[in-house]
Order: sequence, then C-alpha cells, then structure tokens
Amino acid sequence: MPLISILMAANRAEKTILAAINSIRGQQHRNWDLIIANDCGADYLALCRANGIDDRRIRMVATPAIGSGPSVARNCALAVARGDYLSILDSDDTWQPAKLSALLPLAKQSGLACDNTCAMYPDGRVIATAYPISAMPRDIDAVTMMNTGVPHFPLLRRDLAGTGYQPDLRFAEDVVFNMEAIARAGAMTLLPQSLTHYIQRADSATNAVGSWQRAEAAYGQILEMLQNRHLAVPARQERTIKRAFAQKRRLNLAYGAAIEAGETSTFQDFLASRRLHGEYGYDVP
Repeated sequence: MPLISILMAANRAEKTILAAINSIRGQQHRNWDLIIANDCGADYLALCRANGIDDRRIRMVATPAIGSGPSVARNCALAVARGDYLSILDSDDTWQPAKLSALLPLAKQSGLACDNTCAMYPDGRVIATAYPISAMPRDIDAVTMMNTGVPHFPLLRRDLAGTGYQPDLRFAEDVVFNMEAIARAGAMTLLPQSLTHYIQRADSATNAVGSWQRAEAAYGQILEMLQNRHLAVPARQERTIKRAFAQKRRLNLAYGAAIEAGETSTFQDFLASRRLHGEYGYDVP
C-alpha cells in the first residue's frame, strides 16, 4: 500500500484545521502522513493533542517567516514529504473518506488524478461542483481544469510535482501547480465524484477583503511567466493556456466589480450566479 504524503499549509487556521485533519484520519486508505506547514507561528500539534488527536503520522514544519504564503508553505511540506504519492488539502477544507482510496488506482495508471471538487457553505449547502456528477473517469487537460473556476486537489506521483509551487505566487498558485503537473503527465484523470469539500467562508483567502486585487496581481505575474517561458506548459497548448489565464483575469475583474457593487460576497457565489444566467458554464467535451 503506497505511502501518500499530504501537504497542508496553515495560517491562522485554529478554527478549521481540526475538521480538515479528522477528515484525513477518517480515510479508508490508512497509509498516509500529513505535513502541516505552519505559516503563522501557531502550534497545531499542541492543538491536536488538546483535542484528543495524538497521531504519529502528523508532523509540522515551519515556514522561513510568518506569512510566507501558501506556495512557500507547501514547498516546505514537500521538502520533508516521504510518500511515493502526494496530495494537497487546505486547512479549511475536508475530504470524504474515500478520497485517497478512490483516486489512488487512477493515479497509479496515469500519474495524476483528481475528484470533482464541491464548493459549499460551512453549513453543508452546495454551491456548485467543478463538473456534472457522473461515475466514469476520463482524462482532462489543463484548459478544461482552468475553465471550471473551481480548484482541483489532485493525487499525484511525487516526480510530477517537479520543484513544487512557484514561490512568488500568492494567488492561483494551485492552478499553476496543477497545470505544470499536467504538462509533465500529459493529462489528469478526473473521477467526477465529489470527494473534496471546498468550504467557502467570508474570511478565506479567496473571499477576504482585497482578494480580487491580489488575484489581479497574480494573473499579471502568471501571464508574464508564460510570456517568458518560465512555466511548464502542456504540449501544443501554450496559446490556449495564455488565453485561458487572460479569461480568468477578465472574470476576476468582473468579480471585483460585483464585489464593489455589493452584488456578491464570495467568488463561488459569483460563479454560480453567472452559470444560472448562462454566462459561465461547465466545460464538458
């Protein structure tokens, strides 16, 4: 049974991290280790022990400085990961018990597999899934992934992570990481079942005050990286990838306008409204 190392960046996550950790401890696949990358100075292992969690599979590392950002934090966790496979869970999200056991056979075949992320409110109400729910796995490319507007949290063979996350990116770093992994693997296998709960909170990084401005800056960085060929891009998709990121940038600016007008509160709410009005939809071949 392969060891799966789970990378978790944590910054001021005291209110949410226990639920995330318990969703890992409840996995049907038991051979895992969790590396918490502490980016705020909190002692999350002490928090675990105070709440009855004393699990040798859980370790913690610290970032070089408080507030280093999610890319640097995950890279710190990656540096000490022991697993043959990697997965990523944010400290304010949760997994269904079958997440690892369902994706591992697919990742063994293709090197890279993901499930159908479900964006939801903390009370469990569903906002949207990245794709329509179905049973049959299929391969997707980077553009299909990007066009959903919903994050993907893959299980991947360790070598496909390359050197890790782009350390200068503090927004959309996961999109770039996944795109580069797809470039190395050739495609990502999608299991269109929702095994990841992407929980939308008003104070999360994607919804906090000023988030759309930070996203705008990040998209500018990413487009410059692409122009300078500093990123691994799937074969024969360079122009399409550039257009997809430019489209994400335009969508983010529209989200910013909606925020400033008081018309929406979270990015996933904004996307759901666009889908309802036929302005943004699933990319299904």
